[in-house]
Amino acid sequence: MKKALLGLGIIAALTPAMASAEGGYFGASYGRTELNVSDSEKAELGSLGLSVDDIDQGWKIFGGYRFNDYVAVEVFHADLGDAEVSDGTDWVKVGTDGYGVSAVGLLPVSEKFDLFAKAGMFHWSADLTSSVGVSDGDDGTDLTYGIGAAYNMETVSFRAEFERYDISGDDVDMISAGVQINF
Repeated sequence: MKKALLGLGIIAALTPAMASAEGGYFGASYGRTELNVSDSEKAELGSLGLSVDDIDQGWKIFGGYRFNDYVAVEVFHADLGDAEVSDGTDWVKVGTDGYGVSAVGLLPVSEKFDLFAKAGMFHWSADLTSSVGVSDGDDGTDLTYGIGAAYNMETVSFRAEFERYDISGDDVDMISAGVQINF
């Protein structure tokens, strides 16, 4: 929780600076997250009588500055949802969230439509809980990258994007739709 508040604090602290300069923006996205568990791993767990729920909902808040038509930088806080393994009675759940920064390359396709790609660093925190009282946690910093498209109006943009977050060697994908306010 402290890390989530720190991430929100960083975005809140940077928002006035971005808002005072043309090119600043902030926004939020909501979508579907999936921990990449292979079919063979699911089958192996299934043979042990365990089921895997690797799909959840996630969200992200972000702020950034667009230097020109082609380059931007973005800070964000993302909640990647939970993944759960269960035997029908007991369960183990891992929730992941964190904050990061990305460089964004943009390709203006028309006056109102941009394609973009991004790459950056994500400082994550993963918290494990279970129905039998076991809990644990881990954190780290790893790569994140993604692609997307934005439809731009004067002060509002609508975006759709695919992002991949590397969490200590495991990948979590998020497909989301969002809105951003442009200054």
